[in-house]
Amino acid sequence: GLTVETLPARSVEGVAAYGAVVVGGALYTGRWHRDARRFVRRYGGELGVRPLYFFSSGPLDPSASEREIPPVRGVRRAIARLDVREHVTFGGCLEEGAKGRTARMILRSGKGGDFRDFTAIERWAERVAGELTRT
Repeated sequence: GLTVETLPARSVEGVAAYGAVVVGGALYTGRWHRDARRFVRRYGGELGVRPLYFFSSGPLDPSASEREIPPVRGVRRAIARLDVREHVTFGGCLEEGAKGRTARMILRSGKGGDFRDFTAIERWAERVAGELTRT
């Protein structure tokens, strides 16, 4: 029953029209993707006055499906500053053809793959939607 718009962080031109925001960022070398970090800095004041949820995507192993993985340091600080309702980390995906020197090094070492758990992602999205429709 909710209307959802999904946009790359770098293309967002404002958040005033949204009743809630979910910000997701891929993890690279222990940090959220640059576009997600910039988005949170740019719109922090506006984000802090509406329901806000974060997720990270990144572990290239099954660990995100086996246990809760805490947010990385920069995300943890943003969570505290902006009163984020929840953060969750999902497994990541890094497959042949990925861009960037670090990605190519990871793939060459044999540590790539697709570790996304779509069932867990859908359950989380449904729970967030449920919270938003109750408030």
